[in-house]
Amino acid sequence: MISVIIPTLGTRVEELNRLFQSLSVQESQNFEAIVVSQDNHEKVEELLGAYTFPTKHVRLNRKGLSYSRNEGMKAVSGSIVTFSDDDCWYPPYAFKDAEAFLQNHPDKAGVCFQIFDPVTNVYYKNYAREPKDTLTLRELFQRSSIEFFISLDRVKKEDVFFDEDFGLGARYVSGEENIFLSHLHSLGHSVSYVNNVIVYHLKPSTDSRLNYKSFLSKGPLFRRISNLPVGFLMLTALFIKKYKYLEKPFPYYFASVREMISYKKRG
Repeated sequence: MISVIIPTLGTRVEELNRLFQSLSVQESQNFEAIVVSQDNHEKVEELLGAYTFPTKHVRLNRKGLSYSRNEGMKAVSGSIVTFSDDDCWYPPYAFKDAEAFLQNHPDKAGVCFQIFDPVTNVYYKNYAREPKDTLTLRELFQRSSIEFFISLDRVKKEDVFFDEDFGLGARYVSGEENIFLSHLHSLGHSVSYVNNVIVYHLKPSTDSRLNYKSFLSKGPLFRRISNLPVGFLMLTALFIKKYKYLEKPFPYYFASVREMISYKKRG
């Protein structure tokens, strides 16, 4: 069974309905939706009441994407877990294909697919045209959490954990999925890539994904997954690559360097 964890503030009513509708028409109904509301709990409960697929509603009094995912993991019953945003939705074959792949590849810890924006008819990122048996760390670093499915038959449940200093609502607004996937890689787990669309999501512009808060997060992120010297090199390489998309390139860069130097991992 697939457990899909859905953190939400409960404010995107239209988007949540679209997501729930896509779940209701999945060709495989062998799943549970774990909806983690951080606010507007009654509204979320009302929306869920219109659907009959299996659900668990986790109500939190604290906001944070990584925190919500970690709390959602405590309610997981399935042998496969995936993480949904409340503004994405799925093609009808999504869960059937993901489950079939992991059942047919019991040596794999997980599998990544593709995200597609059906409104503008573009892919979320530049995906490889051919499938790949095992992704490298660099390739894992380019993945988004909503496109991967993790086998809990291969990965210990306690290893499916997001650093709560990173992610929307946290001190650093991005990087939580990179930290998680690099951790899986460090444990020796193998994650495959399949060149099929698994989830729909509107594609944001590049400059909106590299605003001040997002770029500020990169310094601590790179130090978190490596060390200070390597992190500095990674941040500099990203800065050079994305320079033209940054509103204030050098102030952003130096702020991120300062944040990287001062960053200390909790625990």
